[in-house]
Amino acid sequence: ADKRPHHWHDTPMSILSRFFDLFKTIPNPVSPRPLPDGKLRLHFLSGDFDNEAAAKSYCFDAEGDAPEQITFDQPSAFIDTGFVEVAFQNAHDRLIEFLPPKQVRKIQSKMKGANTLIIITEDAFCGFPYAMVSTKRLTYHNPIVVDV
Repeated sequence: ADKRPHHWHDTPMSILSRFFDLFKTIPNPVSPRPLPDGKLRLHFLSGDFDNEAAAKSYCFDAEGDAPEQITFDQPSAFIDTGFVEVAFQNAHDRLIEFLPPKQVRKIQSKMKGANTLIIITEDAFCGFPYAMVSTKRLTYHNPIVVDV
């Protein structure tokens, strides 16, 4: 009989998951279309966090020279977190400040009850090409162009 200790990561399901992870494609970063003067592209992600501190830690805390977790989870986008905002349990109140009610309702519908909305302005990508994706932690929603 095999006397080696059994580890959770040796289960057939995790082996299969690791196999499929090898074939996940990371989207190629692209440069966004230029916007007219007076316009700004906003990117929205939603997810659930235990509390506001956990949501902000995900976006703004990093160990040493490592990127913040939000940047780490978006391998095709460099994100300057100085252009990131976290709205915990108050997405509606924040969105209504700069979007028409119809767009606010549309975003909230896509959030499907998630308690956190993360807003990233186009400036966060520092002019570099990027690609944003949904992750295990966050759902990415289409960007919206707004008036500045």
